[in-house]
Amino acid sequence: MDSLYTVLAASVVIIAACVYVYCRRKLSYWTNRGVEQVHSTHWLFGDFKEGILFRSAPGWHLGTLYRRARRDAPFVGFYIFHKPCLLLRDPNVIKQILVKDFENFSDRNFAGRSQKDSIGMTNLFGIRNPAWRYLRQKISPTLRKSKLKQMLPHMLKTGESMVEYIKKERLTEPVLDAQELSYKYATDLIGRVALGTPTDSFKNPDAEFTQAVAEFFSGFKRMIALVSVFFMPELVDLVGTPLLFDSSFVRKVFWQAVEERERTGEERGDFIDTIVQLKNGPQNPVYEFSRENLVYQCGTFMSGFESSAITASFTLMELARHPVIQQRAREDIQQAVKEHGWTYEGLKAMKYLNQCVAEGVRLHPPVSTVDRSAKEDYKIPGTNIIIEKGTAVYVSLYGLQGDPKYFDNPDTYDPSRFDEGRPIPDAYIPFGAGPRMCVGLRAGQLHAKVVLSMILSQFEVQPKSDQQELDPRSALTAAAHGLPMEFKRIEKESIKTVGPGTL
Repeated sequence: MDSLYTVLAASVVIIAACVYVYCRRKLSYWTNRGVEQVHSTHWLFGDFKEGILFRSAPGWHLGTLYRRARRDAPFVGFYIFHKPCLLLRDPNVIKQILVKDFENFSDRNFAGRSQKDSIGMTNLFGIRNPAWRYLRQKISPTLRKSKLKQMLPHMLKTGESMVEYIKKERLTEPVLDAQELSYKYATDLIGRVALGTPTDSFKNPDAEFTQAVAEFFSGFKRMIALVSVFFMPELVDLVGTPLLFDSSFVRKVFWQAVEERERTGEERGDFIDTIVQLKNGPQNPVYEFSRENLVYQCGTFMSGFESSAITASFTLMELARHPVIQQRAREDIQQAVKEHGWTYEGLKAMKYLNQCVAEGVRLHPPVSTVDRSAKEDYKIPGTNIIIEKGTAVYVSLYGLQGDPKYFDNPDTYDPSRFDEGRPIPDAYIPFGAGPRMCVGLRAGQLHAKVVLSMILSQFEVQPKSDQQELDPRSALTAAAHGLPMEFKRIEKESIKTVGPGTL
């Protein structure tokens, strides 16, 4: 019996020694290549323990790694489990990789993974080159100025429902969750614009469509999926479809809209019109617009409207905290509407509101992580450092856009940073950089400005909590407990312009 215990003890020691040697070798990858790496690396989780265990929002945790690095380090190595990743910290290096050497970094780290039921990844957001380049050429025209003008009436109509909802709800409860409010707005916008199906989530919160989109925005399963594809895409390969968002109901609504549009020949100037044109137009084998590939395109709008909903709600939170800035934004809105009405030109003329939104996404970037993967071995210019083929490269917007090297008083909400003529640091890249930057930038800005302008023209908002905790389950920026605010109706005689309710 003693000999058995001796053998078992020796086996445990040998196994532990092997694990130690293996971990030491794997977690010395960057040091062995002369790259500074983050300290206090965990033997199993690497440098991402807090994010993997959902103790900290993964995007915010990446910002924490950014702040742990030496102040002047242009990049720093870190590990997700034992996978070596590189976190870029210098705007010049970031520009070199995302812009100048884009061809070697044209794919996201998670792009091209096996996602048989993904409505949010197998599109412009996640697809690989050369299909990405062809798809961008086809989708970009749907987001040009002429299309945005066609989209605006849908945005304003949805905004009217939102304003009426606020008026009704505040009769019994003046405190509302701005995050939930913004998500409801985005849900109806997705119905009207991306799926050609008018909905009203404010009046019918329990409708099947509303619930399906709510699951897309904040369902636990999708949150896990997003964290996986951003930081641990190998899990998607390993687990596959069960890990991903169930898009069956969205697909059903999508195909009903397409089939009805083809049957009637009606044109509404929305995205379904574009889908019908792509479906029946000439095809390219690099990416054919048929069945599943058509469905995936509405995921571009769903993810885009989700991001702009985040922008609207967090910017509103900052305006609620800063009443002087809020009042100046309101006056900017009133003046623009007085001169141009509730039109595309009127929204464009809201210059100070633009600045408020720009500062909002600096402090609270909706998608706080930019990621790429090296197609081939790459030597960082001016160094002897080689990024090996397949290595994941990250940029933390929480880190970069909150760095005092680039922004004075970075934790302060200050729209004057974007005053006309004032230079904007290269560290400001809330929508990415290079050819793969957000294709829906203008649509997202228009969406956020419609929400903010329609609310601020009729209500004063005040915060009901000074605490703002990020949801540790979400790879996107989301408040764990909502964004509660008090909405106070502005008396009619104090409003200098016609309100949106008269549209």
